[in-house]
Amino acid sequence: MKRLCFVVICSLLTAIIAGCSSTGSYVSTEKVKKEFLGSIVARNINYEGVKRNPIIVIHGFQGAKLVDSKTDKVLWGDFRTRDAFYISQEDIQATAHPMAKGKSLTELKDDVIPKSILKDVNVKILGVTLTFPAYETLINELHKAGYQPDGKPLDKGKSYYTLFEFAYDWRKDLPENTKKLEKFIKEKREYLQKKYESLYDVKDFDVQFDIIAHSMGGLLSRYYLQYGTQDLPKDGSLPKLNWAGNDYIDRLIICGTPNAGYLDTFLEMVRGGQLQTFTPAILGTLATYYQMLPAPETRSIVYSDDPNGEAVNIFDPKVWKSMQWGLMDKNADVSLQKMLPEVESVEEREEIAYDHLSKCLARAEQFIRAMKVKQEELPVDIELYLVLGYGIKTSRRAFINRKTGKIDKVEYTSGDGKVPATSAMWDERATGKPNFFLKSPIQWHEILAIRAAHMGILDAEVFVDNMLVLLPMLESPKQKSILKK
Repeated sequence: MKRLCFVVICSLLTAIIAGCSSTGSYVSTEKVKKEFLGSIVARNINYEGVKRNPIIVIHGFQGAKLVDSKTDKVLWGDFRTRDAFYISQEDIQATAHPMAKGKSLTELKDDVIPKSILKDVNVKILGVTLTFPAYETLINELHKAGYQPDGKPLDKGKSYYTLFEFAYDWRKDLPENTKKLEKFIKEKREYLQKKYESLYDVKDFDVQFDIIAHSMGGLLSRYYLQYGTQDLPKDGSLPKLNWAGNDYIDRLIICGTPNAGYLDTFLEMVRGGQLQTFTPAILGTLATYYQMLPAPETRSIVYSDDPNGEAVNIFDPKVWKSMQWGLMDKNADVSLQKMLPEVESVEEREEIAYDHLSKCLARAEQFIRAMKVKQEELPVDIELYLVLGYGIKTSRRAFINRKTGKIDKVEYTSGDGKVPATSAMWDERATGKPNFFLKSPIQWHEILAIRAAHMGILDAEVFVDNMLVLLPMLESPKQKSILKK
């Protein structure tokens, strides 16, 4: 009996000791931080040639540094030397979208331009500097996987750049930004074609890009994939679904994207920004913020006095005026005076603001309709991936006091803290349609759900590991077709 006990104890000790290391063990629960790469992975990382698609990273809302093109002064994105609670109101107001009667949103111009993607955000709060991740981790991980970041010194043995960052004006209308995206893609494509010709004697190679787009960048890139550079028609109809962006995009991976909108856009235009000192009026000038409002069928904004939860028509400017929301806030003129210094009367400033609100809402409603067109016949070589965050308390529905316009209550659901998981998937089950399986107007090639917050998605090891397997190792139908030629 003693001998049996001794054998059992020795076996348990052996199992425990083996469990401390995953090598050779069936029972180890070890989680590794530094991976042991095999020879095949190492060979893929070191590879340079036409078989590896280049990558474009596209940021989300507020994800690019904005500067005054005349003075080169940074208006947004330089938080290293200033306290986050005391960002200059002059700079904040300079980031407001220009307003004017008689001009469309795309005709409204100013001197503000995007400079670069925000790699990380060092914010000084009450004298203490805190660092928040932006896009630095993603860029670094892709670099470690062998992609060469544009503008940085090339790694030993590498001859050209394969990792590009598209910085766009996150204040401006998303269909308008597709023209700049296509220009950017064509420039990088021409650059790579010249490199391929000189290095590999391959002329006019059909260069295709893999795109990783975060948050609002996912809406921009998905619109471009579906409609190319088409504008939203002036008559309120929808652009033609021609998949023009597929000429240059192989895989599109969108992360934390509010495909059916998200409630915080509305909440912040009513209450003002959270960390940043954006007033409701300044936020209310931003065309893109309206384009991320919750889709009407999600019934995300309802009246609190109706037992059936009557939905508020948030795309009617008269509702915003009567409720005193955003640009129609009772205190809006304090900001409007500074944004419209040449306009002397309160009444005229309010007219300009109401005109701008009306244009933004009409454009947003049309944009949302365009983005929910059912994709029944995708081109066979399109690969559309979704990465979403879930498991975090996320705003889902606001109950509005019909008389005062105040928010009586907010309900929550699972998401990434900003975007509900149901919005990221555009899950039509959330609109009340009974079904067991996911029903979405978007045909996803694959969905990856991660327990992470909105920015944390890009920082999550499971996301990085999956991208590094998917992008350089798995041959897409389009790659196979191009390489056979």
